[in-house]
Parts: sequence; structure tokens; C-alpha cells
Amino acid sequence: MRLVSARPLERPPMRAARLLAPLLLPLLGGCATFPALDSTPEPTVGQAAYPELLPLDELLAGVPPPPATDPAAALAARAAALKARAAALRAQDLSG
Repeated sequence: MRLVSARPLERPPMRAARLLAPLLLPLLGGCATFPALDSTPEPTVGQAAYPELLPLDELLAGVPPPPATDPAAALAARAAALKARAAALRAQDLSG
């Protein structure tokens, strides 16, 4: 006598779900609204002037120079001030 377990009975619904999901998911795309791609561009787009090309030296002249002072020193000073402030806040008695 061969006993049949309940496990094979659970698999057919999962198999059906695996088959239906790829078939039903593309249908969700039909619910989306798409922009009108067949519209023609404005006539001024084709007649617009090209942007002016500039030499690289002129473009680099507009870049600000690097800071003269070392930003690490200012950052270290700010960190030290914040640590001192944190130590002062920890030292306060909040029990009131």
C-alpha cells in the first residue's frame, strides 16, 4: 500500500500562479497612460541657433581659484569646538 502525502496537492496552485503571473503582468501595462509620441515638434526648434562654442581657456578663466587657506585647519577647529560643546552638555545635571 502506498501512502500519498499532502505535499503534491499543494504544488498545483503554485504552478498555476507561476504560469499566470507572466501572462497577467503585461496586461497591467495596458492600464498605464503613455505620452503622445506622435506629436510634431515646434517649428522654432529646427530654426534655433546653435550655442556659441568657446575656447577652453575662456571657460577655465571663469572657474574660481582654490581657497588660499587650508580648509582642514578650519574643519579641525570646528570639530574641537563641537567636542567641547558636547562635553559641556554631558556635564550638565539634568535631574533638575
